[in-house]
Amino acid sequence: MTPAPVRRRRALLVRACALVIVLVVTTTAAEIEIRLLVGTPRPERLPLARVVPHPELGWTMMPGDLHYTYDIPVKLNALGFRGPEVGAKAATEYRIVALGDSHVYGQGVADADLATALIERHYRQPPWSCDVRVVNLGVRAYSINQEYAALRLLGRTLAPDLVLLFFYLNDFELVDVQRRWERFKHLDWYTFDLGAKPAGDVMRWWTIRQIARTSALINWAHDAWIAWTSRDNFEEAALRGHLDQARIDDVHAYLVRFVALADELNARFTVVIVPHAAQIQREFTQNRYQRTIIDMAGRLGMNVIDPLPVFRRDYAEHKRSPVIPFDGHYDAAGQRLLTTGVLEHLATAWPGHPCPARRRGA
Repeated sequence: MTPAPVRRRRALLVRACALVIVLVVTTTAAEIEIRLLVGTPRPERLPLARVVPHPELGWTMMPGDLHYTYDIPVKLNALGFRGPEVGAKAATEYRIVALGDSHVYGQGVADADLATALIERHYRQPPWSCDVRVVNLGVRAYSINQEYAALRLLGRTLAPDLVLLFFYLNDFELVDVQRRWERFKHLDWYTFDLGAKPAGDVMRWWTIRQIARTSALINWAHDAWIAWTSRDNFEEAALRGHLDQARIDDVHAYLVRFVALADELNARFTVVIVPHAAQIQREFTQNRYQRTIIDMAGRLGMNVIDPLPVFRRDYAEHKRSPVIPFDGHYDAAGQRLLTTGVLEHLATAWPGHPCPARRRGA
């Protein structure tokens, strides 16, 4: 007869094994379900993007840098931006300069799928065959004050005929350029994602994080926790109608500067309002985001493009969110929708003209 202590140990072992099996099955089922509903997490590869401290911009991307955005290889041009090299402007060329943050840079998107590349391809290919060049000046995490400074520094060299400012909701939050410069000015370069050079404990922590990021369940739990603990974050509050007047005044002041700078460059100036991903499926009745920019544009005599209806039409037809899973940035499909919104507007701006028309006197 088996002694009582042995029987108890066996019973505990059986229960523990059963519990482990239940946990494994439940976790696996949850992982599969989240992947089906939200998507598969994108892997990140090395090297990461390197940036250089800059006293007027806070940081710039390193010219000629080779890095990955998730698993997509990127090679920056000599100016330190995505896209082909930018040469002297030809006499027949119509040049568009696109400014913005990671939505213009194209987080997780290949060069050929960037909105800037798609706009250029639309005009250059038959039947239009227009001499149009779109220069991408998108930098991750830039705000409107940095985007203005970038145009002021590069505008005369690039000589744009049209400036497209891709405005995103977080542009209402200006970046403290001086603080960023003071923090990193002792470094010749650092990686943007790490806020340091990729070595030692920094890289060990990054490696651990990447292992965790392969799980859709962990990503979902992380996002749910952030959403719960940051329910009053700026973007959500703004979509619910709570937009601080001081932030509105800051943006208005920079839009005034943009208009004046575009006049100096003899260029047209247009704001493209990049929709927040949450707006594609939900109607925020108190939302002040688009309405605030459109009202400003009306007072300043600016052109404004709102691609949100394009995104909603696409979602109504395909029931697919064009967003990188567990990221929030638009994927290749989202970049195409941004492009459609821009092209639909430009087609009405130049009626009867297959190619973009220069501003009079240019």
